[in-house]
Amino acid sequence: MQDLQVKKRDGTLEPWSLDKLVIAIGKAGISISEAQALATKIEDWARSVAKEGVVESTQIRDKVIELMKVDFSAESANYQTYKKE
Repeated sequence: MQDLQVKKRDGTLEPWSLDKLVIAIGKAGISISEAQALATKIEDWARSVAKEGVVESTQIRDKVIELMKVDFSAESANYQTYKKE
């Protein structure tokens, strides 16, 4: 299986990190086990939509928000406003 990379807003590429996504989702107030389950769904989705093994960070963010709205509506607002420091 091809390694997945994330294209950042500045155009740079970085390796996919499930742990990084779990942490970001967790900062929205979701339990670690729920964040891991959601991040795994996002990873599966990202692999399915990646072009030549690359998915854009904005696509990931939009998908996380979309899925969070279903089960975690309050937390999705927290995730939307979360900014990496």
